[in-house]
Amino acid sequence: MTALDLALETSRREASLALALGAAVWGEELDGRSHASDLVPRLEVLLAQSGVERVAGAHAFHAVFVGLGPGSYTGLRVGIATAQALARGTGALLYGLCSFEALAFAELAPGESASVVFDARAGRFYHARYERTAQGLEVLAPPAALRAAELAECCAQGGRILGHPGLAEAAGLAAGSAARIECTARPSARALLALGRARVAAGTLRAAQALEPLYLLEFGGASVARPQER
Repeated sequence: MTALDLALETSRREASLALALGAAVWGEELDGRSHASDLVPRLEVLLAQSGVERVAGAHAFHAVFVGLGPGSYTGLRVGIATAQALARGTGALLYGLCSFEALAFAELAPGESASVVFDARAGRFYHARYERTAQGLEVLAPPAALRAAELAECCAQGGRILGHPGLAEAAGLAAGSAARIECTARPSARALLALGRARVAAGTLRAAQALEPLYLLEFGGASVARPQER
């Protein structure tokens, strides 16, 4: 039987879902007015669109992938709780991935590098830097919550900046950095699904029983995104 995989991405206001049956992939985007709690009803719609039939009254997922952030605290909590419940209820394997890594994996070609930057509010900005390799993705700078001056220094290194509208003004970035901001991409379930499947196939991603969002904790004066200790 062909494996049925699901991905949930809720790190941003615009949550999304992706469903894959073999090579066929379906996606569902929630607009900013929707809440991550709408995930299950929208999943039912997506399943109906895909034509996947229930087995013994339930959909038998093989794997459930979910974005761990960094991003919206409430959105991530809802997304992860939903993913864990679906995995437990169906016996699916549960995988968590950094949302920024999925975005970079989808947007970069092998050999390219870029910074991923989003507003973390309270005068901070999420920043990470990656390079796409032939085998996958290399983390050049892990996710961190930086002040505007720190972000400006990181962005001055050059290269692409994957961000959002209004980022340059909010962070006070110089014209050179502002000109390199690309606002067309954001973390998505499709990207998460692609990266998750690639890493499972390569044997570099392990299933988990439970997951935690990436919180920003203080380490030596810098806020670095790490899973909260249980």
